[in-house]
Amino acid sequence: MFIRAISSLLIILCTSPLLFAQKPAIRISAWYWLNSAPKADWEGDFVTMKNLGFTDVLLSWGLDTAGLITRKGDTRQAMRWASKAGMGSYLIVWQPEANSLPRISEFVHINVDGKVLDSFDVFNPVWRSTYWKNYLQEIAKTYGHEPGMAGYVFDDSFSGGNVSYGSYEEKKFGTPLPRKPTDPRWKEWTKMRQDWWEDWAKDTMKYLRAVDPNQQHEIYLEDTSDRITNESRNSIAGVDFARVARHFDAVGGYTMPKWTSAPDSDQKVSELTKNSIEGVRRVVGDKKKIIYTFWSANVAEELSNAPAKYPTAAQIKSVCEDALKLGIRHLDMYGYRIGEYRATKAEMTRMMPPEPAPYIMTGQFPRKFMWDRPEIHSELGNYLRGLNKK
Repeated sequence: MFIRAISSLLIILCTSPLLFAQKPAIRISAWYWLNSAPKADWEGDFVTMKNLGFTDVLLSWGLDTAGLITRKGDTRQAMRWASKAGMGSYLIVWQPEANSLPRISEFVHINVDGKVLDSFDVFNPVWRSTYWKNYLQEIAKTYGHEPGMAGYVFDDSFSGGNVSYGSYEEKKFGTPLPRKPTDPRWKEWTKMRQDWWEDWAKDTMKYLRAVDPNQQHEIYLEDTSDRITNESRNSIAGVDFARVARHFDAVGGYTMPKWTSAPDSDQKVSELTKNSIEGVRRVVGDKKKIIYTFWSANVAEELSNAPAKYPTAAQIKSVCEDALKLGIRHLDMYGYRIGEYRATKAEMTRMMPPEPAPYIMTGQFPRKFMWDRPEIHSELGNYLRGLNKK
């Protein structure tokens, strides 16, 4: 009886897909704005994505990343449907401006011209140890044990321009704060901001890992490739990306290819891909995992009324092949289903109310993103599925 019971248990354990699912050789993911689609479409979309060869989905509440907190029931359901389809779920945790977190005057960025910005002063340790900590840990507590949980994504994390010129910075550095590289103490000012950016990275990882210590749940940081590799711009902004990146599990520098009918269009996209990956690798080093995100919708056609001509399935495949040859093992695409990003704060509030009120769908970009471009599905699916059959 005991031996029979043990044998039955071993059979269950050895056949359990949750316990013994093999990690794909190539991770393939795509972004999905939950509020760009009716909830009734989510489950079917995830099945289609899995059938195309995607291993993971990056779930986001477009316009308001804090939807992870205000719409927990919907987000959990999306993760469960993705897991049922056979995909993991990354959560888009952060975009500095596209969120409904409370703006308190002492905790927002002030730029070099004294203008109050809509982004947060991540340099301020009081903000980090209160609002930021609470936000991150609520996300980890809510979703860290959900089936298929794959990780946390920090998008567009580095505010543009020369920041921050608030009361905290004046108190810590002293006045006057340097405004330009020719001002006195500019090098000191750059160094101090680099320290503060690294403090933000350390605290971010610490707060998340205190609640979700599972190392299989990647915490990764991304911004545009240019933002990461442009030394002169980073000097002005006080960012040493290598110092920030070393605290995260993975990093990414994304690109926005522009395909056209020009004869050299594909070559330019190929060069963009290679230059981006090689540039990011020079900054972060060979040992840091790089996730390569590229727009799989064509920026050059996004706002046109006509269906997109580009990229073709072959052009998406070409970008993937270039990345794989450079050692990338996580291909990420923006995106499968994405909505209109141009909205005022008032519109964002109206469209993204807390549960149980229903969300209002974003505007659409018809026939631009992968979900409603069926003409590329067959060829693209054959390629993507084949990547994990080799």
